[in-house]
Amino acid sequence: MGEMDAQEGGPVGHCMIDRVEITPCRQRQDDPTWRFARGTITHVDGWIVALTSRAGDVGYGHVLGTPIYAPDVARIEPVLHALAGVVQGKNAFEIETLHALLAPVAEDEACALSGFVNALYDLVARTLRIPLHTLLGGKVRDRIEASRLIPLKSPDAMADHCARLVNEGYRCLKIKLSGESDLDVSRVSTVRTRVGKAITLTVDANQAYDADGAIDVCRALQPYGIAMMEQPVPADDVDGLIRVRASGLLPMEADESIKTLRGLLTLIGLGAADSYNLKLHYLGGIRNTLIAIRICEAAGVGYRFGAIFGPRLLAAQGVAVAAVAGTIHAGAGLSEFEHLLDDPFSGLTTENGALTVPEGVGSGVTLGESGGAAEAGG
Repeated sequence: MGEMDAQEGGPVGHCMIDRVEITPCRQRQDDPTWRFARGTITHVDGWIVALTSRAGDVGYGHVLGTPIYAPDVARIEPVLHALAGVVQGKNAFEIETLHALLAPVAEDEACALSGFVNALYDLVARTLRIPLHTLLGGKVRDRIEASRLIPLKSPDAMADHCARLVNEGYRCLKIKLSGESDLDVSRVSTVRTRVGKAITLTVDANQAYDADGAIDVCRALQPYGIAMMEQPVPADDVDGLIRVRASGLLPMEADESIKTLRGLLTLIGLGAADSYNLKLHYLGGIRNTLIAIRICEAAGVGYRFGAIFGPRLLAAQGVAVAAVAGTIHAGAGLSEFEHLLDDPFSGLTTENGALTVPEGVGSGVTLGESGGAAEAGG
């Protein structure tokens, strides 16, 4: 592409970012008692990032407020405005250059980085009038089997929840654990009895056990056909995670222990887990998640797409990434928008337990009238 094309009529020249807007996005849970081992999530706080190009195309990203059960808005908002200043007036096609500028400004705020990076990808795809998955290399599957989270309740209530989801077509369920061993085993056994042997069940302790307790629970869960246990021990207890995996009782998946791409490499090198839970927003967005996928594939270890709490926009971007991945196992946690209210985006649904890869331009979802943005960063 020549210089005149870039400056005058071509898509690259038209992808200069003229305006950056940031809008608060609060979504209520349809069940305000939704609870996991770290706390209760009554609603999800975040922001929508909108990048408008010279040609008038708009790319969107979502920033999840973290920690999800008690977000620190005052900490995150200044970072968002600083990131807005970085991309203002820049060419969205230069994703690698912009990422190198954005990452040190975001520092530890991976979700903030993710919102801006994903908005860049969305804007480029919309400018080129192609689906996001095409920009990422082209889909290798049309549908993504979804896994749904089962929040903490009594064993019977959790089994009721699972039965409803199975009736809706879901075949992969992830049961939350609380760290109360007898109760956790009762939860799993009750669910398994209710849904039968054909449903894939995984469990997620969200760091609720120490290594010895996790090994005991793994032993007790063996009769129930559990495909995987996720993050049984505290994130920083890598030695504990290695011990639990070495017990050979259940396959282990790392989640909170990963933290960064460097952390992923370290865990793989240590043989800490059988699988790695890759979350688009916690890894810093589409770019880093694609790298994480290829690292896992090159290392010959498993990976899974972790649960996304946010609007359909964020889920659709996760679906686009999953569409270009080599494998999907035990379901992808990309349908959690189904239990969130007040979604400013439409155009993505789960049918019979699976998500169809969007074929519209960009992320393939549409911002509704309620999604107006308040200008920030220029």
